[in-house]
Amino acid sequence: MIHSQWALALNLLTVGVLAFIVANLFVSISFWLVKSKLQLYAVSTRKSLLWFFVLAPWLISLSVTLFFSPLFQNGSIFVWLTDFAHWHHADIFYSLSWHSASLLIFIAFTLYNLIQKITLLYRNHHQIKLLRALGFEKSKHVYVIESSIPTAFTGGVFKPSCFISTGLIEQTSADDLEIIIQHELAHVHYLDPLKKWFFLFFSAYFASNVKKRLISMMSLSMELAADSFNINNQQRSHNVASTLVKFSKLAVNNATQPQYKHELFVHFCPHSIEQRVLHLLNDKQFKPFPLGSVVIATLLLALISTTSVDNLHHVIEMFFTH
Repeated sequence: MIHSQWALALNLLTVGVLAFIVANLFVSISFWLVKSKLQLYAVSTRKSLLWFFVLAPWLISLSVTLFFSPLFQNGSIFVWLTDFAHWHHADIFYSLSWHSASLLIFIAFTLYNLIQKITLLYRNHHQIKLLRALGFEKSKHVYVIESSIPTAFTGGVFKPSCFISTGLIEQTSADDLEIIIQHELAHVHYLDPLKKWFFLFFSAYFASNVKKRLISMMSLSMELAADSFNINNQQRSHNVASTLVKFSKLAVNNATQPQYKHELFVHFCPHSIEQRVLHLLNDKQFKPFPLGSVVIATLLLALISTTSVDNLHHVIEMFFTH
C-alpha cells in the first residue's frame, strides 16, 4: 500500500488511463461514423481532422487527469461536476490491485509501441543511408538508384530524400519524370516520412480496423497533397492526372523490389489512382474546417470521459477489489 503524494500521482495516472480508454472508444465510434464525409473537405482539412482523431484521446486524457488533480478538485469553478466525477481514496494506492494492473498494461504497451517504432526508425535510417551510397545525386534531395523497375519514393525521417530508378527514367518522358520528381519533392517539403512515423505511433492505440483505416486515409491525403503541390492551373492538373495514369500502367507489370519497400517510404504508387485523378480534375468547392463542430465534439468527449471515469471505476470494482 502506498500513501500520500506518490499514491495521488499513481491514482491520477490510473484516472488518465481510464479516461484514455473511454475517449479512445468514443473517438473510434465518431471516426467510423464520419469517415466517409471527410472527402467533402479540402486535403489540408482532412489531414488536420485525422490528426485530431489520433491525438484526441491523449488530449482528453490529460484534461481529465488535470480535472481530478487537487488543482481543480479544491477549487469552486467545477464544484457542480465533482458531484458526478470524483475519485475515492485518492491518497491511497494499492500495489496489488486493478489500478496497478491497468497502469502496468498501458505502460507495457506504450513501451512496446515505442520500441517497435524506434526500431522501425533505426532500420529506415540505415536503409536510406545505403540507398544514398549506392545511388548518385541528380539534384538537391533527388537520388537516382540502379533498377530496371520503374519506381519513385521519398524516404528519410529527419533528412528526407527522393529516390527514382533508372528504369523510371528510361520508360517515362521528360515531362512526366519532372511531374513525378516534383511530387516526391512535395513529400520532402511536408516532411511526410516524419509525420507518417508519428501517425503510426499514435494510431497504434486504436482497434485494428480503425487503425488501418486511419493510416490508409492519411496515406491517401499525403498523396493528394503532393499531387496538388505545384498545380497552378487546370492544364497542370490534367498533366499530373495523365502522369498518374501512365505510371499506374507501368507499375501493374512491375512489382516493387523488397529493398525499396518500407513502412516509412512514401511511394509514387498506383494505389488509389482513381481517387487521386478525380481529385485533380474536380473543381468543386470543399467545405471549410469545421471548427465549431470540433470544439463542441472535444468538449463533449471530455465531459463524457470525465463523468465516465468514476462509473467505470465502480463497474470494475464489482469484479476486482482495490
